[in-house]
Amino acid sequence: MTNQQRKHFIISAIERAECSDVHDALRVAGEEIECLEAIPFGSRNEIIRSCEDIADGVIDGSESIKRLLEFVNSVPD
Repeated sequence: MTNQQRKHFIISAIERAECSDVHDALRVAGEEIECLEAIPFGSRNEIIRSCEDIADGVIDGSESIKRLLEFVNSVPD
């Protein structure tokens, strides 16, 4: 599967599952997210940052989903 196909699968799975936060999204599509290739260096820890921010109350669930989708879209096809 190419990155483009994998990204489409991830985004579709998250939207179908109506995930409430990044943790729900990782349960639904975490394996596919881990398989993404050529992740930009500055984005490699974005998911961890989102998990930490939601745990600290800095962001809410919808913001964490938004960040995750931005991360997925930032990965080159």
